[in-house]
Parts: sequence; structure tokens; C-alpha cells
Amino acid sequence: MLLISALMLCSLEALSQRFSVGSNVADLLSLGTMEMEASASVLRHVTVHAGTELNPWIYRSSEPSRQLQQKQFSVWAGARWWPWHVYSGWWAGADARYSVYNGGGVIRRQTEEGDAWGAGLYGGYGVMLDENWNLDLGAGVWGGWKEYVVYSCPRCGVTVDKGGKTFILPDVRIAIQWIF
Repeated sequence: MLLISALMLCSLEALSQRFSVGSNVADLLSLGTMEMEASASVLRHVTVHAGTELNPWIYRSSEPSRQLQQKQFSVWAGARWWPWHVYSGWWAGADARYSVYNGGGVIRRQTEEGDAWGAGLYGGYGVMLDENWNLDLGAGVWGGWKEYVVYSCPRCGVTVDKGGKTFILPDVRIAIQWIF
């Protein structure tokens, strides 16, 4: 019984040293969106992860029609399956996600704000740079339901449309991860 307990503790200790924290550098291209994700290995081929994105920036101009913003706060949690080993090689994953957002002036003058929740499906590849650093490349989509209000411009308050509808958005991942 003592031997079994010792073996169980050793295996738990080995699992507890397989964590990662990382940031998706590709999100910075979305007007400075900051992203952080943490994950833990729960089995040889499975990791669970949770993350958040934040973009509080408004890029104002002296001309109101030239204001840009991609404000958002998002949270998610999910799992990834790794056919080889966790944090190495190909992976496939899914997550549940919630986002509150306000964006406009980037592609068109109108601004949309609202809440979105749904699920995502992703795939990618983890490149081991050294013992503790990874480059995580991935792509996928997330979709679900959003409640929204559309305004005619980023700084005016004239409502053009509001309601709820389904959506599907692409997502790209170029993340630097620290594995410990």
C-alpha cells in the first residue's frame, strides 16, 4: 500500500510540472489586443487551458470620422488533444468563449458593440524552440450568438440597428509559450 501511494504521488508530481503560460502575438495586430493563456497537462495527450484578451484602446483623431477602436474583453476555457506529446507537434482543440466588444472605424465608419458567446474549434502545431520555450501556431473558427447595437459612427450615438444573431469568426494563433 505504501509503494502504491508513493508511485501515485510521483506521477502527480510529474504532471504538476507540465504547465505553460503564453501570449498570442498575432492579436497585437488587432489594434494592440493583449492576450494571455495558461494551460496544464492533465494526461499524456491532453491539456486544458484558459485565457483572456483585453483591448482597452481608442485611437482618437481630431476628425471624429477617423476614430478607430477594437475594444474587447474576452475569456475562454477549453482542451487540446496532442497525438504525440503535450506541447509538441500537432494538436486539435475546442473551447467555450465569452466576449464583450466595441469596435468601429476600422473597415467602415459604423461601430458595433455587444456581447458574444459561443464555442471554437481549432488546430495547430507546437514547435519546441528549447526545453522551456515553444512557438504555437494554429488557426480555427469560433461562432455562436451575439446581442449587439450598431451606431452610425464611433463617436456619435445614433443607433442604426440592434438585435441578436449568429456569427462565425476566424481566429489565428502565433503564440510564444513558456513551458514549466
